[in-house]
Amino acid sequence: MRCAVIQMNSGQDVDQNLEQAQELILNAQAQQAELILLPEMFACLGVNNQFELAKNRFIKADVIGSFSKWAVQAGCYLIAGSVPLVALESDQSEKVYAACLVFSPAGDLIAQYNKIHLFDVDVADTKGRYQESDTFLAGDKPQVVDIDGHKVGLSICYDLRFPELYQEYQLSGCEILTVPSAFTYETGRQHWEILLRARAIETQCFVLAANQAGEHEDGRRTWGQSLIIAPNGEVLAQGDNESQQVIVADLDFNVLEQCRKRMPIAQHKTPSV
Repeated sequence: MRCAVIQMNSGQDVDQNLEQAQELILNAQAQQAELILLPEMFACLGVNNQFELAKNRFIKADVIGSFSKWAVQAGCYLIAGSVPLVALESDQSEKVYAACLVFSPAGDLIAQYNKIHLFDVDVADTKGRYQESDTFLAGDKPQVVDIDGHKVGLSICYDLRFPELYQEYQLSGCEILTVPSAFTYETGRQHWEILLRARAIETQCFVLAANQAGEHEDGRRTWGQSLIIAPNGEVLAQGDNESQQVIVADLDFNVLEQCRKRMPIAQHKTPSV
């Protein structure tokens, strides 16, 4: 399976972001990608009032229609990193879900994953304090989706630091893990590749990680280095730290099978004590 991860430098202009995302998807299509992953907040990064934005621009039916057309146009599975979606629980709180949406080549919405772990963290950068729980509702369950006969476990950014989520995906029989992200430059510099390779090694899954990159309008700086990683932790392809780009690699599931056969980690698991 040929996969593409798309690295972006999204800002506050939704139309501009969507235009750029579509152009990069077509670039991936030209490279025969069968599965394309967009980064977290690809459609809007740095917008303060995500609830108003979600109500005005990301009504679920409209989002499904737009991204569905992209999947059909590219003839591929499309994983739309994350967009803000209003939930029923938001009526009082004015909070939204950070929702990852998955579309089939026929344009059908086949899965939605709501980000479970919210980034409430102090970072040693110019932005400093990140408090996603002020804006977002936390999801409450993992999500596995079947893509061309392979089980894919969905996650978003800060989820990466919680290995129990990926252990659950391993137990569910996943072969691919996806991590659309907006990892900050400081945390990315220290932990991004290490964590992604660890998740691949401990679950013996392919990992697709599409990151934001460069300076953004709200003052944050993201790390980039979008990655495609093999089940043994080998980096198959990666991006730089600054530019918008498409990173492509072929996933050989015979390699995954051999990796698991030689070191049957799943069979050796014991109950926690």
